[in-house]
Amino acid sequence: MAKENKNTDKKKRELSKEDIERLELLQKADEVKGEQLSINLDSELTVENQAVKLLGQTIDDPVEKFQLYYHGLSKLLKDNLPKGKENEQVRRIVYDEKNILINRGAKKDERGIRGSDGRMAYIEDLESAIEIVADWISKKGSPSELFMAFWDKNEELGYGHQD
Repeated sequence: MAKENKNTDKKKRELSKEDIERLELLQKADEVKGEQLSINLDSELTVENQAVKLLGQTIDDPVEKFQLYYHGLSKLLKDNLPKGKENEQVRRIVYDEKNILINRGAKKDERGIRGSDGRMAYIEDLESAIEIVADWISKKGSPSELFMAFWDKNEELGYGHQD
């Protein structure tokens, strides 16, 4: 039985030419950790360190997003839009326009799927929506005025509107 295992192990170790080429590529890739080859505007081959490139970008804070979405935007809308079953459609129309804004133009498709989640919106987009709602509340505006404020902001950003 021990001989059988050794023979099986030996068969597993026999590599085809293609396998050897793949392993060589993988070994070369191991040497270039965090870097990527690219071609610049002058058609020159350059090596970019992806980690350094990412460090310069803003990284969203999940706790801040949660606070802004649930304790900011959603709470303000829930507390200030008309309540009740009879106003459900009014709220939905306002929410759809708000969601287009915080999802950077993503609209629902014919199946009602947006393909983007407002809870994961960029912090700056959530803050922008909160500013619109806060301004609307301070002016004691109507739901249609809030809808139009979101509409205007979506127009300004070129996002369009929900059909």
